[in-house]
Amino acid sequence: MASSLVPNLELNHNCFSPNIGGTLSDQLTNCYQQLAEYSVSEGYTKQSILKQTIFISVSDNSEYYQSKQNLLVCAMGFFEKLPPTSILAQAPANTSLVLEVVLVAGLQSNEIFHRHNDESSWIIFERGETKILVAAGLCNTVEQSNILQQSNEVFRQLHQILMEENMEFSDIVRQWNYIEQITKNGDSNSQHYQIFNDVRSKFYQLSKFKNGFPAATGIGIDWGGIIIDIIAIKFDNDCSVISVKSPVQFDAYKYSKEVLAENNSISESCRTTPKFERAKLLNTPKNKMIFISGTAAISGQESTNPLSIKHQTEMTIQNMLSLMSVKNIENHGIGNVEKTSFNYVRVYVKYKKDMKPVKEVCLKYFLQIPIVYVVADICRPELLVEIEAQGRIN
Repeated sequence: MASSLVPNLELNHNCFSPNIGGTLSDQLTNCYQQLAEYSVSEGYTKQSILKQTIFISVSDNSEYYQSKQNLLVCAMGFFEKLPPTSILAQAPANTSLVLEVVLVAGLQSNEIFHRHNDESSWIIFERGETKILVAAGLCNTVEQSNILQQSNEVFRQLHQILMEENMEFSDIVRQWNYIEQITKNGDSNSQHYQIFNDVRSKFYQLSKFKNGFPAATGIGIDWGGIIIDIIAIKFDNDCSVISVKSPVQFDAYKYSKEVLAENNSISESCRTTPKFERAKLLNTPKNKMIFISGTAAISGQESTNPLSIKHQTEMTIQNMLSLMSVKNIENHGIGNVEKTSFNYVRVYVKYKKDMKPVKEVCLKYFLQIPIVYVVADICRPELLVEIEAQGRIN
């Protein structure tokens, strides 16, 4: 059973940029045409797509929500059943829109289930005793609510989905947290990211994380409040999930108070730490896949400041390479490792003017793999770039 599952654990990413102008819907339609051609050539079907992320450039919240509605209509015209979808106000490097998809080969129609309740939709993949849950675009539908209200509402929605699937927060292996104006101080001089972290900590107390916290990214979006995507997995007994530590960075959940921001919006808050692992390794008999959390130019728990954008990018990648080194992976008890490699990268750049030097550094290390560059604020004001990735262990 485990061996038959293994090919389906290879999550493949691809990204498409429009080669036409026009409205965002026109550009997304063009990306879907490219996706259809790619799927035919590579043997995928629309059912193979577990998740899609659409990055867009918009000028305010009103434009964001209107664009989101239009793009969802466009997406529903392409898919028979819409996969989990996030639409993010993170401007792509060279266009107004970029489509990113996560595909899995070899799925059978009786293994994929589209589920929904009154608030959310998600998909389930089941084979034998293995169960994978994918949800994306979880958000508060009340546009005017504050970050505290939105964080509580989105985690409540996520908790409800997990309960309906007999899963817990501890089953999440990869989480993406998108936070509007992440370093902004909102109500009561409280930083948006710290508010989010404190709400996350409150909900995570509902589970016991025997295998560590999820791999995660906490990153800024220009508009859209709080948005969360997740992948959660229950494996059979032949497989395991391993938290991978960094040899050069502290566990984020062990940060001292000195590097945390203020949050006066929650009376019971004690300024909690970000609850995520540096990486999560999915260890199966024939396949080892690793999710690498959002990584920046941090040594131990301290930002290395000041550094030029090229130096920050270089240090960020070196932090990732240290985590992905053969020695470090072997130190986590999975036996002999021949090599490690990246098969997908997403790069967040704080300022658009820095995109060119960031690309110059990245292309020295990440060749012939899908890579997406977007403009997004980073969780500390002094940080200029953050990179996340997926990789293979051989």
